[in-house]
Amino acid sequence: MICSENSKWTVERSVGVMMHISCLPSRQSIGCFNAMAFRFVDLLTSSSIRYWQICPLNPTGYGDSPYQGTSAFAINPYFLDLEALGIDDIPSGLSGESDRVSFGKLYEYFNNLLENFGPMLIEKFEKDIKFLAFQQTHSHWLKPYALFAAFKSLFDGKAWFEWPKEYKFYKKIDDQKLPDNVLKYCKYHEVLQYILHIQWQKIKHYANQHHVKIIGDIPIYPGLDSADVWSEPEIFQLDKQLNPKKLAGVPSDYFSPNGQLWGNPVYNWKFLQQNQYTWWQQRIRRNGELFDVLRLDHFRSFDRFWTVPANAENAVNGKWESGPGKQLFEFFKEYQFIAEDLGDIDDNARQLQQNLNFPGMKVLQFAFSGDPKNIYLPHNHDKNAVLYLGTHDNDTLRGWYAGLDERTKDQIRRYFGIDDNGIAWKFLTEIYRSPCFLSVICIPDLLALGSEARFNTPSTQDNNWQWRLTETQFSELETMALKLKAYGVQYDRA
Repeated sequence: MICSENSKWTVERSVGVMMHISCLPSRQSIGCFNAMAFRFVDLLTSSSIRYWQICPLNPTGYGDSPYQGTSAFAINPYFLDLEALGIDDIPSGLSGESDRVSFGKLYEYFNNLLENFGPMLIEKFEKDIKFLAFQQTHSHWLKPYALFAAFKSLFDGKAWFEWPKEYKFYKKIDDQKLPDNVLKYCKYHEVLQYILHIQWQKIKHYANQHHVKIIGDIPIYPGLDSADVWSEPEIFQLDKQLNPKKLAGVPSDYFSPNGQLWGNPVYNWKFLQQNQYTWWQQRIRRNGELFDVLRLDHFRSFDRFWTVPANAENAVNGKWESGPGKQLFEFFKEYQFIAEDLGDIDDNARQLQQNLNFPGMKVLQFAFSGDPKNIYLPHNHDKNAVLYLGTHDNDTLRGWYAGLDERTKDQIRRYFGIDDNGIAWKFLTEIYRSPCFLSVICIPDLLALGSEARFNTPSTQDNNWQWRLTETQFSELETMALKLKAYGVQYDRA
């Protein structure tokens, strides 16, 4: 068993919440790195909540999913605290009490931001000693990402594989021949990443000072249209024209009978192994800067991963291929991980998880199948696990319960010895009293919100990643702090 240092953080019982940065209220139509983030940390502290789990911070592409990032290293510019930079003329269309993120308006606004404020930001920071140090330390990803983002602006947002041939192959680009506007855009995106890094580090430092740790999510793959695939195609299974040979996904599961066809290219693990997994080492180190605990999304792919032909219409007819296994994690003994071990997990994947001593996940919404041996039922929980009511991919507790058949509802009522009126807080009570060392609650479930607050529905394209708190709902959460703190004390999670 390796990673023995990682197991020490699982000794103490605690509770956390799950809510992405985008879900915070703000004038910018999306949660960002502004005062509300610090206020949210204060709320967690007063509630004796010690962990804040978020989705990936990376920039998003088509579909706005943080799990289809355009960089495995960069931070989404939408999270920039504009007011902190003196940009206070935020259009009225971006502000207000809306509980939905307006991604279309954000895309248009941030494209215009480059022209309106780019020169000012470049002039202010390009010779700053701290910026230059950041630029040097992070050069391995910062330059490719900035150039990728610059070309995105130049070519009207088109995917890199639709760019002119002279720009499609990153390794063949001659910096000396780049147009001046591309160099300007590139510098702007480097400065923007520096500002985002500093703003986030202030939030993380404030959280840590107040005994709150940040759990960050690491998607197993970056998106196809990403700086990573464009600049380092050799670490993915692509042909000579940089077309994917195979695509990633999962076979039929709880969320989709046709499986999930993600559309991401899969890794060339043989090449990565020959190069000491350099890209993964850089990625984990970067995430270690941003977060205290790293949740490995789709952990089983490190044992075996599902591939389908590049022209497949769904993920049903694929095959399993071998991943790097234990060898990869020899480089990461000092980090704290959570293994997302949901879905189609076999004995080999569970053995890898046990060998690494990574805590797995339990989800109460998966518990009520009628089988008393169901591993997600509270009486079957073990200490070395993180318990969730639901994840970012689940419906809210209230929405989920409303959609259950009467037989399953009856099982739940009999299991807990309650009627329908006691469902919400009974589930919350089970979260706190569970033997799992860490229990995590999605913010909409604390407010007993319905399906209108669902964050993501897998295998669908519309209305995902948009929900966010209103100021009124945020204030309502603040009134619950003492009650949550009392729960923490009662169940030894304070």
